[in-house]
Amino acid sequence: MEEEMYFFIADISGYTAYMLKNVTDFTHGTLIVTELMEALIQEASLPIEIAKLEGDALFLYLQQSKVPREYRDNPQLFGDKILQFFHAFFSKLRQLESSTTCTCGGCANIHNLNVKMVAHYGKAAIHHIGKFQELSGVDVIVAHRLLKNKVKEKCYLLMTESAHQRLTLPSEGTTIPATEEDKDLGTFSVYVYYPSFAKSHSPHLKSSFAASSAHHLKLIWGGLLLKLGLKKTPQFTHFPPR
Repeated sequence: MEEEMYFFIADISGYTAYMLKNVTDFTHGTLIVTELMEALIQEASLPIEIAKLEGDALFLYLQQSKVPREYRDNPQLFGDKILQFFHAFFSKLRQLESSTTCTCGGCANIHNLNVKMVAHYGKAAIHHIGKFQELSGVDVIVAHRLLKNKVKEKCYLLMTESAHQRLTLPSEGTTIPATEEDKDLGTFSVYVYYPSFAKSHSPHLKSSFAASSAHHLKLIWGGLLLKLGLKKTPQFTHFPPR
């Protein structure tokens, strides 16, 4: 049985084939994006739930029946909660930028990484399969199709009409109405919100020698585990093919 809910997808991208042209570049890039994904996962908390990890994207949902009263009384709190995913991403990005001493393509191009989000409100059925939950329905497809859109900027929150009506976002950002088309699902009215802090994520001062060394050792250890097959290599959608 379908029920009303919010859908959110946070999607990381930014690396190109030129940046990840050898094994070290690719391995360090994989570990860096993994850390950024973990930062997004840690930001997810009830009542917002994780539906699935989809490579370098995180699919989240919030059932209408579980929306907290404080979000209903003050929609701004709900909007602030969604923007916290951006803050978590950029906070980790700054930490990684300031602590790296490696000059490989993956590490030298950390600043090119960015995150975008899609928000939609609709209906879906929740199927319980063992410990996991699977969402199904047309609106699940809509949210995912909108990841491929005409927006040229790299950091934004794209909302469908139904999501925009229910989310209140800080006035410091900029919201622009637009339309998106899908060959199967038709035309959608959307609103693209650009967070005010998106262009100002300059790195902090360089970390201490101890912190930089610890980060470098983490990359070496993580790379060794991937090479030996003791750690599974994530399949990131936006990574260039090896």
